[in-house]
Amino acid sequence: MGRMRAGGDQDGFDALVLDGSYKQSLASVRCLGRAGLRVAVGESLASDPVPAYYSRYCARRLLLPSYVSQPDAFAAAVVDFVREFPTRVVMPAGDETIAAVAPVREELAGLGCTLALAPDDALRVANSKELTLKVAGELGLLSPRTMAIESAVDVPAVIADLGFPFVMKPTTSWTGQHWERLVPVDILSEPEAVRVAESFRAAGAGVLAQQFAPGRREGVTLFIGGGEVLASCGHVAYRNTPPLGGSSTVRESIQVPPDLYDASVRLAKAIGIEGPCEVEFRRDGDGQPLLMEINPRLAGTLEIAVQSGVNIPLMTWRWAAGLDVQPVAGHRAGVRTRWLAGDLAWLTQNWQRGAGRPDGVPAMKSLELFTTEFFRGDHYDFFDRHDLRPGLAELHRMTNWARRFLSKRRLSKTTRSEGAINDGN
Repeated sequence: MGRMRAGGDQDGFDALVLDGSYKQSLASVRCLGRAGLRVAVGESLASDPVPAYYSRYCARRLLLPSYVSQPDAFAAAVVDFVREFPTRVVMPAGDETIAAVAPVREELAGLGCTLALAPDDALRVANSKELTLKVAGELGLLSPRTMAIESAVDVPAVIADLGFPFVMKPTTSWTGQHWERLVPVDILSEPEAVRVAESFRAAGAGVLAQQFAPGRREGVTLFIGGGEVLASCGHVAYRNTPPLGGSSTVRESIQVPPDLYDASVRLAKAIGIEGPCEVEFRRDGDGQPLLMEINPRLAGTLEIAVQSGVNIPLMTWRWAAGLDVQPVAGHRAGVRTRWLAGDLAWLTQNWQRGAGRPDGVPAMKSLELFTTEFFRGDHYDFFDRHDLRPGLAELHRMTNWARRFLSKRRLSKTTRSEGAINDGN
């Protein structure tokens, strides 16, 4: 494929890929670059090395204002970049950046640039767990039994209905009031439920309590164009960080089970999603799939689709650029990918959580799973022998993370020791 720069401007770019620290952004940069496209990479949280900055396919680095503390400035900087360097498509990957740039969709369009996102109405529904579950219920799709928690007085009724353990979820993973995404938390006691609910509300999110589903996690990646499914890829997630409902760290591609495919397609079409999306499920004790959420974007599991033969990033770019997108008939099953830094985080989180937590694994078993994966995995997120520097940047980030983790542990031990001395006095 020849270069297709906006307006034919040799100083412009075919794509600006945002969230350069994310694994799915790097996968996108590589896919687009290998297709002969000229790609710029943007990021706003760059305290550690940004892996996609170091890719051989990154033609320009863009450091943006914080999407947390300065979302308007973040969006304005993206617009300014496109105005200075004509860019055909902007591709965000995270909920946070999507929230920041979606309001300037029309302004970008006026510059001849397309924001590679589903329509605003579809984003509004898909990014709200309450609205997503409402649509799923209208379609007759199964989901965990769910109750809203408005205040601490609702907690006893939730416990009486759901029992322990149950799962507490924020109604949205990103509110713009917190540096980190909000994630589900497993609940084993009433005080814990009250504390977690208060933390979600303090971050600006509503609170949902859900039945805990003990079965395996499965996901379906879809690409929808013109209301038709042009590609799909299934996967099973073996480990996550955080362990309950976080980002997958080890996953394997599977042929999409018919029950998951039907539910995923019906939900995505009912919401009105166009472009890429991922629908996540967890099976209950009887093996029935329960809907967890839908992500209307390039998801963190993107690498498994790419390695299995479904080039979602290039399909997304061509769709956003107004070009024909050819359907993909199938994908390879049995491809295993691993996010090494995330798997290390899973290992430490599993130890810290202690025994008896849902999805917990005994310490020695978790160490065995972590170690033996080195002999089982086919591909590692960030690492590619034809594009080595992003992998080195990721190793640097892992080293920095390990240092911070050990420093916090030492500080915690020192604090407990001083507390014990003071108590003794």
